[in-house]
Amino acid sequence: MVKHIKLFFYFGLSLVFILSAVTVNAGGLSSEQVAQRLKKFKGKELVAVSWGGSYQKAQRMAYLEPFAKQFGIKVIEDSPAGASRIMTMVKSGNVTWDVVAGSSFYADDLGSQGYLEPIDYSIVIKDDMIGKFAGKYHIGTDIYSTVMAYRTDVYKEPNAPTSLTDFWDVKKFPGRRSIQDDVMDNVTWALLALGYRRDHIYPLTDEKVEKAFAKLDELKPHISVWWKAGAQPAQLLTDKEVVMASAWNGRVQTIKDEGVPIKIVWNGATLQGDSWMIPKGAPHKELAMLFAAWQALPENNCRISSYISYGPTNKKAIPKVSGKYKGSLPTDFTEIQVHTDFEWWSKDKNYTRMKTLWTEWKLK
Repeated sequence: MVKHIKLFFYFGLSLVFILSAVTVNAGGLSSEQVAQRLKKFKGKELVAVSWGGSYQKAQRMAYLEPFAKQFGIKVIEDSPAGASRIMTMVKSGNVTWDVVAGSSFYADDLGSQGYLEPIDYSIVIKDDMIGKFAGKYHIGTDIYSTVMAYRTDVYKEPNAPTSLTDFWDVKKFPGRRSIQDDVMDNVTWALLALGYRRDHIYPLTDEKVEKAFAKLDELKPHISVWWKAGAQPAQLLTDKEVVMASAWNGRVQTIKDEGVPIKIVWNGATLQGDSWMIPKGAPHKELAMLFAAWQALPENNCRISSYISYGPTNKKAIPKVSGKYKGSLPTDFTEIQVHTDFEWWSKDKNYTRMKTLWTEWKLK
């Protein structure tokens, strides 16, 4: 009897240790553990890919250069990023990228098709990430917003735009406009202009989509430029080729800091963000995973907000934000924005289907 009791005791004690280990690892490695594992990669190379411009410059200063310096790793940059380039590399069996920054909404769809490595959440932190920024195939790096920006020398207070619905009011706010040549934000804005509440946008239904495109029909004649690159609307506003545009908040904040008379409208903006992804067959997969883990740690994830007006994706990083952009980040205006549903856009090829509808609509 005593023997059985001892065996039961030791079995129970072993189970406690096992469960404790699982609990510790479930949230990812600590800063010290990540640093310890990275020691063996000193002198190695990591190819990191992003979108160029002020965004990649901010990532360089916030993540890439500090990571390289701290661990003695040579970080080689490339750009632009993009799902199509990842797919081409994986299909050809010639993958040269290790870790890629891209829109969070398409990562899980790309991964489910076999083009990305799953994120190892025994290494990468997960529980502290905001919303849906910890996906099966992606881990968040920054939060940005697609906002409306306008020239304050054209629309002056108190008769200036105050929300995204004013983008449709061409009588009260006449002038050349520009929107992104993409479906996601524009459908969201159209539904807001129709009177849908921010929390009733998702899930998108066929009826909502049909109504959104009908609303976009009203705006179509007033769009002078369909922008494709993030730097484009900022340049268009700077040159006064347009007086109102949709734009990524960090890009227009940059020209605002340079003295261009611009105002950002947060009311009705769409909250989204970028994540790091690892292409299937990445030559330095383990190192890429550790980089993803390192940048997600709160003491590192907050750094991006010092160089561009994008917010961190780790909740514990938000209080650590400092510098000139504190108080003017997307994370400071979450309650008045539409939160993009990454899962909806990523599942069932919804983005691909909607992109086709967008292309057909533009050609009409």
